[in-house]
Amino acid sequence: MLKPVFILLLSCMLAPMAASALNIKDYHKAVMTDANGKVDCVACHGDAKRKTIPDAATCSSCHGSPEEVAKLTQRPADAGHSVEPNPHDSLHYGTDLPCTYCHQEHKESKVYCNQCHEFTYPQMKR
Repeated sequence: MLKPVFILLLSCMLAPMAASALNIKDYHKAVMTDANGKVDCVACHGDAKRKTIPDAATCSSCHGSPEEVAKLTQRPADAGHSVEPNPHDSLHYGTDLPCTYCHQEHKESKVYCNQCHEFTYPQMKR
């Protein structure tokens, strides 16, 4: 009698961890989910273990090179200080900062530069 109760309790405790591990942003879910509703982890992680962080080339294969992304997010020339600096063309790092320093797929994304600065990027996706 205790064994089924233990298994039920254990599965209830592990279910939230499994769900958070599979948390995928909606815009990626749309392109990474097959007809059966299964997410293709290999698309980003390759054949490596799931917890391997994708390299920049993997991000670039869909989103473009770091230079292309920086061009898409450049601030207008006449913006002055009313617009935050381009997060993809940093004064300190240029376009060399890895995507994963800010963009997180399975948890909340963060602005890496805010370790020292206080930038707000209102259009940053989750």
